[in-house]
Amino acid sequence: MTVATETGPRGPEVEADDSAPSPRPRRRRGRFACFLGVIFGFGGVLAGWFGKLWIAFDVFAQFSAHFWLIAIAFTLGFIMPRARVLTALTVIIAGVLVIGIMPQKGAATYPAPAIKAPNGTRVVRVMSFNSWMENSKIEAIAAEVERNDPDIVVMLEFGPEKRALLDRLRPKYQYQEDCVHLEDCYMAVFSKFPIADSESHAVWEGPPMIRVSFGNELSGLTIVGTHTIRFPYLRAQLTQLGHLADLVRRLSGPRIVMGDFNATPASRMLTSFEERSGLRRLDGWLPTWPARLQIPQLAIDHIFASEEVKSVEPVRIGRNAGSDHFPIIVRVAVPTTP
Repeated sequence: MTVATETGPRGPEVEADDSAPSPRPRRRRGRFACFLGVIFGFGGVLAGWFGKLWIAFDVFAQFSAHFWLIAIAFTLGFIMPRARVLTALTVIIAGVLVIGIMPQKGAATYPAPAIKAPNGTRVVRVMSFNSWMENSKIEAIAAEVERNDPDIVVMLEFGPEKRALLDRLRPKYQYQEDCVHLEDCYMAVFSKFPIADSESHAVWEGPPMIRVSFGNELSGLTIVGTHTIRFPYLRAQLTQLGHLADLVRRLSGPRIVMGDFNATPASRMLTSFEERSGLRRLDGWLPTWPARLQIPQLAIDHIFASEEVKSVEPVRIGRNAGSDHFPIIVRVAVPTTP
């Protein structure tokens, strides 16, 4: 007996293989991974908020921008029909690049556009630069200072090996103070204006600091440079900033405090210092660290000023000069003495 078999152009029909893997489990895994990413991102944001209640959680606030980026990226990935994790990772990488590159598009330059000083004021350009202890590029540091041409510079992590900068910059910055003679006080101030008074502290309740005050040409302006302790010593850091705020509040006249606070704008560290000192922060969210990869992510260098000092331009970053920090520069209007 012969059994007929139906054939066609493609030959005999073959029964479909139902054992082929379905794409659904993979899609489910992608969605679950995105769900975990969303939880992680919003969990980090929430943990940073708890820093207001318990200072140990303030470390999460330092990365609040990145936690928000993670939460948004994985939320977008979660709602995508496919390639969910890839979408989230792409958004995160793009966000990191934007955070690090955009501030450099508006980096400080000199000569800067002319700004007319408001009535009764004088425009002064100030610069804060953590030059990094391991940075031995003296010429690069000096060149970056000269390129920006500030009137007053606060230099941090100014170790003994950088004392050559004193003579290197003296032709333009005749007036100089430093606290290298004190243990753990590696700071210096370079100024085009005569310094009327100065002091520095390393071992006290507050952070290492250097203070310089000027004469009538700047209405007795006081500038304080500081460099606080950092994570994991969060309670000590908060205590340091509290004592520094009390010292600054007792000073009279126009005041500027700038330096490396090792804290970002979302942290309890900065908000408590701002409230307690009576100063206001001039910079927005301007990442300055780490500089060596040219995509800084954390805004930890800041400039604060009293009400008498008015910012006349946005705070900007400078260029990399061998340090792990970018410098920050701003022009402010300081009252003039009648």
